Amino acid sequence: MHLHLVIVALVAVGVFLLIRNARSKRVRVELSSSSPAIDRWLRETLVEMLAKKLAGKGVERAHIASTLSGDPDGAVVSEIEQTVRAVEVEYMRDPSATSGELDVRARVRFHDGNEENVTTRIAYTEAPASVREDFERKATTRAFRKWDFPWMNAH
Repeated sequence: MHLHLVIVALVAVGVFLLIRNARSKRVRVELSSSSPAIDRWLRETLVEMLAKKLAGKGVERAHIASTLSGDPDGAVVSEIEQTVRAVEVEYMRDPSATSGELDVRARVRFHDGNEENVTTRIAYTEAPASVREDFERKATTRAFRKWDFPWMNAH
């Protein structure tokens, strides 16, 4: 039990030092390259979802929001990574619709085996370029993408 806490603490310190080092080099931590509309929607959705899940661990909603907005806190990153296993996004296009919109579903999978699904609708032009390319080249009605947390894209 104590070893587990020591490992968690060391991981949090390591993440903090990496992030601090990246920030000191003026590297801006951006959201995933999915699309600004999807990143904004997932950031807002995940703040609410994670605030409920992490409240019992003393992680405040404001800290989750700032971490997901590109100002990561090592301890919050560690808690999020121990809670969320993956975020998968499904884009659905109705070929008969003329609205120019896509239905989007995010499946948030947690390490405890649970998952939550959330949906939204976006303009076709707000979808990631690779998704639009899939729809146009492959004549498919669904496209799937993995979504990464902002700190996973820091170089």
